[in-house]
Parts: sequence; structure tokens; C-alpha cells
Amino acid sequence: MLVSGGTRSGTNARGEASRARILDASAQVLHEHGYAGLSIAAVCDRAQVAPTSVYWHFGSKGGLMEAVLTHVGGQHAARIQLVAISGKTREEQLAALLEEIRRLVKSRPLGSLTGVAVVAEGRHVTPELLAGLRSARDHERADIANAFRSALGASSRRAQALAIVSTAIANYAAICHRLGEDDTELDEILAALAEILRLADQSRNQS
Repeated sequence: MLVSGGTRSGTNARGEASRARILDASAQVLHEHGYAGLSIAAVCDRAQVAPTSVYWHFGSKGGLMEAVLTHVGGQHAARIQLVAISGKTREEQLAALLEEIRRLVKSRPLGSLTGVAVVAEGRHVTPELLAGLRSARDHERADIANAFRSALGASSRRAQALAIVSTAIANYAAICHRLGEDDTELDEILAALAEILRLADQSRNQS
């Protein structure tokens, strides 16, 4: 029995490791080449897995896309939440939160912005893909709302509203950062987000 249990555990661990490699490889390919370049062959080559492994874990390219965006958005949200709760005071938490959003904006867009870029490619959009993108977006918003509940002590309703607003602003900031010659506009956008978060925090304290 011990041997059998150990075998199952080892199999599960290998399966999870394979799934993680596929997700990381897919995120890299998507970032570099867009959805059109997110071929199963390219992912398998980058992740060093067989095509059957991709289909086993995700079922289809649409399923893979949903999983990738949920994975990327979840990583960002988890990092935001971890950083935000590291400050001792509310002001330090807000500063840490905004600095992490800045880092993400300058490194790569949030998952939902990647989804927008995929939709913009037009001919590749299918009902399955749209459903996957909506699901990934909802996961991302929920995760970021949890971060705001931790950082600001916001109610569920207010945290959800802040998640929607801040994600939209961060995505816009990411576009402007890629269009701009310097960080001037990025600084202005994130300063506006900082003011929104501070007002939300003050409103919570006064209510």
C-alpha cells in the first residue's frame, strides 16, 4: 500500500510539474508572439512536453488560453496581495501596492489586457475562447478584490469596485507606457490611481 500511494503521489507531482511548465511556456509564447503564435507545437517545444500532455491538461487551445490568463492574472494578484499586506501602516500598504502595480505595468500587462489583445486579433476569436477570456477576467478581478480587502479592509462590494477600476487603470497605464518615450504619463496615471485608493480608504474610515 505504501508503495502504491507513493507511486500515485509521484505521478500527481509529475503531472502538476508538467502542467506548470506548459502554463509558463504558454505565457512566454503568448507574450512574445500573440495568440496567433500560441501554437501547440511552439508550446510543446518551449515546455519540452508531448502534445498529448497539453490536450490532457487543457483539452483544447481555448482551454489552454483560459488557463494561461487565469494563471498569469492569479500570479499578479497574489504578488499584489503579498506586497500590500507587508506594510506596517495603511499608507505603507498603499505605497507598496502602487509600487507593485507599477512593476507589473512596466514588465508585462495584467492578464485581462492580454485577453483584450487576443480579441483584437479578430479571426481567432471563437465562442469557446470568449468564454475562457471572460472566466479568466472574472478570476483576476476576484483575486485583486481579495488583495484590496486585505490592504484596505474594504467591504466585498467596495473591493470588487476597486478591483475593476484599478485593473482598467493599470491596463491603460500599460498601453501608455508602451507608447510613451518616458514614464511621465505612467506617473500621472498611477498618481490618479493612488488618489482614488486613498479617497476610498478615507471614505471607509469615515463611514
